[in-house]
Amino acid sequence: MPRRQPQPTGRSPRKKTRPAVAAASPSRREQLAALAAESDRQLEELIARRLALPLDKRMNFLRRRLPGGGSCL
Repeated sequence: MPRRQPQPTGRSPRKKTRPAVAAASPSRREQLAALAAESDRQLEELIARRLALPLDKRMNFLRRRLPGGGSCL
């Protein structure tokens, strides 16, 4: 008995390819080291941005409001 031929769908059949070699991607330790370096860089950037603000803007956590409408340190 002859085998049936599949009906053409207008699309080319999907090519079977092997995934990329795992050695090309960075290892877990390299990824964690890169993440830690990026975290440190962002922290330094945040500190520099805050230090660039005027004193009253960057020290606002020390200011307490008084009931009469004023404030004090």
